[in-house]
Amino acid sequence: MTLLFDTNIILDIALIRLPFYEHSSQVFKLIDGSKFKGCITASSFTYIYYIIKKNSNHDKAIFFIESLLSTIDVLNVNKDTIMLAVHSNFSDFEDAVQSASAELNQVDLIVSRNVKDFIGSKITTLSPTEFLEKYKQ
Repeated sequence: MTLLFDTNIILDIALIRLPFYEHSSQVFKLIDGSKFKGCITASSFTYIYYIIKKNSNHDKAIFFIESLLSTIDVLNVNKDTIMLAVHSNFSDFEDAVQSASAELNQVDLIVSRNVKDFIGSKITTLSPTEFLEKYKQ
């Protein structure tokens, strides 16, 4: 099962944002490449870098991104992704791009703290808590 991690989940982990860190990191730790594979969109990286650097520094942001790349796949964001996002019913364009990328890359599930932001998505979205209740063994 392929999971697309919304940017907020990655930042919960990177910045140890409480109280969200615990469940977000538990879901992330389930990625093993066999039962669960993780991914994020290419467009998420600039924001992840910016927020980590703002809260820490350049070196820590780069270190986190390199660590992230060793664990997850990166989904392309191209013209088709943007066109699908533009023509979606999402009120937030960033979420529309996430959903479009997930759809075009046949992702099974989106993990986000903001489940309501993905109501228009063709891909099921669960919060970390919901995911753990459903899939943690």
